[in-house]
Amino acid sequence: MILFADNDILMKLAGCDLLIPFCDAIQLENQDCYLTSTARRAIPSQAKKGKNKLTNPDLYQKLVEFVNRTKAITDAVPQHEILDELSSASNIDPGEAQLILSAYNNPSSKIATGDRRCLVSLLNTSSLKEITDNLSQRVYTLEIAMLILIEKLGYETVNEKVIQRCVDDTVLRMAFGESRSVDNAIACLSSYSSEVIPLLSDSHLIKINN
Repeated sequence: MILFADNDILMKLAGCDLLIPFCDAIQLENQDCYLTSTARRAIPSQAKKGKNKLTNPDLYQKLVEFVNRTKAITDAVPQHEILDELSSASNIDPGEAQLILSAYNNPSSKIATGDRRCLVSLLNTSSLKEITDNLSQRVYTLEIAMLILIEKLGYETVNEKVIQRCVDDTVLRMAFGESRSVDNAIACLSSYSSEVIPLLSDSHLIKINN
């Protein structure tokens, strides 16, 4: 499987020491993970001083080593009009547009993104319906990644990793913690996933109370 990933989700998972376990859970080899050229250059700097700063030197080094094993998305793409249309939609930045177009051009691939606003915009923009339909059940968000990890590793293991994380995130803070339960984690992660369910891989893990 080929995975096109953004920097946000990689840094969040790395900050919990769950990046490699997630790749293992979805049977992804490092060399099959593709980032934009910009993201590959920016991640080491962003993980040192950006909003997703990794304060644990060992986890920072693991992330850098992972990024060095990834490949860069080829900048030259044939559907320039699709890229322009994606980039002109609200809350879809050029990097996310490139990930989406790359996945669109590779039907067996998947996307990993931490940008939920981008996915909501994609679903709510009628002119992008062909792309949305194409990406159905092919997207991993941080929330679905954590649900997959809970299923594969068990809640206690994942909760302990998140408690010891070296990166801040509102969803992780609400879903996990010393006084949290697996039911709380699943409910919280599912709630944050509700708007983008049609796009999500492994959406059977989402539990929504009607």
